[in-house]
Amino acid sequence: LFRTDRGLRFVDRPGGNPNVSTRVVGESRRPRLTFSPGRVEPTLSAFVSSRKPLAAEFTFRGQRLFVIANHFGSKGGDQPLYGRFQPPKLVTEAKRAEQARVVAGFVREIFAKDQAAKVVVLGDLNDFEFSAPVRVLKDAGLVALIERLPTPERYTYVFDGNSQSLDHILVSRSLASALASYDIVHINSEFADAASDHDPTVAVFRL
Repeated sequence: LFRTDRGLRFVDRPGGNPNVSTRVVGESRRPRLTFSPGRVEPTLSAFVSSRKPLAAEFTFRGQRLFVIANHFGSKGGDQPLYGRFQPPKLVTEAKRAEQARVVAGFVREIFAKDQAAKVVVLGDLNDFEFSAPVRVLKDAGLVALIERLPTPERYTYVFDGNSQSLDHILVSRSLASALASYDIVHINSEFADAASDHDPTVAVFRL
């Protein structure tokens, strides 16, 4: 879903399908995707029995944005954070780290064409901002916006009474410098009567 009344435009470049990866092509400082929207390496083992990342291009006032939507593998199967065994075994983390490495590699391909590219990686990453999978994305040159909030406000989900930060927006440094505001809107996780079990996250940029 996107608005078109303020100049935002979706770049529709057909040809993508569930089993073909979109690629980063184009000249220096002018990267583009072969397909928009298009999957990111959907046939790799990292995404077997898991949701595949979806990449797309947008334009706004002559500027190009690359958005990669994700839903990384579930934490189901990990030992509970406050259970009998400490530290808990996070048996599912390795798969999410592998997924993050694939997405990070795709982001690096964009930066290789344009270090100032405006990139957004977002979604339910099913892990915390200090976790190994999210660190992989940050090491690719992305900024985790949740770290701009005070620690007590960094949660998008409550599980067994434990507030957790599972949903993230990470952006390139060029976008981080244009950040006007960022917030997690706690309208679901704290309430029994809710539209979802996760809270929405909102970031506003001045471009």
